[in-house]
Amino acid sequence: MLSCTDLEYKAGSFHLEDFSLELKQGDYCALLGPSGSGKTVILELIAGLRTLKKGSIFIDGKDCTLLPPQRRPVGILFQDYALFPHMSVYKNIAWPLEIRKIKKNEIKETVISFASDLNIERFLDRMPGSLSGGEKQRVALARTLVVHPKVLLLDEPLSALDAPLRDQSALLLKKVSQTGITILHVTHDQAEVSSLANRQVTIGS
Repeated sequence: MLSCTDLEYKAGSFHLEDFSLELKQGDYCALLGPSGSGKTVILELIAGLRTLKKGSIFIDGKDCTLLPPQRRPVGILFQDYALFPHMSVYKNIAWPLEIRKIKKNEIKETVISFASDLNIERFLDRMPGSLSGGEKQRVALARTLVVHPKVLLLDEPLSALDAPLRDQSALLLKKVSQTGITILHVTHDQAEVSSLANRQVTIGS
């Protein structure tokens, strides 16, 4: 499903070299390592947000190495959620569909469906600034999932949450993983993913 071969990337003093990873459909893989080891960079390379110096990225058998981000079957959930503060929750979730020129009625159906699944329907008319951390995370996850990505990239999604919310969000991620999506979850805390991941990869150790 996801095949990264000999990835190399350099920016200033940072140098990622010869990183390879093979994931099957439905794998939930924890990418572990200390701060500065390049975990987030790897997610951004897979998503097409950074340009490789060398190597290849295949997703579901298709060479995505040179594809722009919007043409890759990938969703990425950033640590800070990256919601648009000037847009309502509805508009935030709808945005990836709008830039893909999906029909308005289809967008509405999709947004409402995912909002219902993630229990955020009642927030659709609100602005992100009025939401709690856990609520923002669900909105960001809905926005990531509405395009039906084959690979979901998670950048420390639990680290900023307090203990009760962390447990709740972990259950949500487990539910998402049961749909068969392939997940790569960046963290520096092995205990955080012990109940989620069936694979673990460590870098920079």
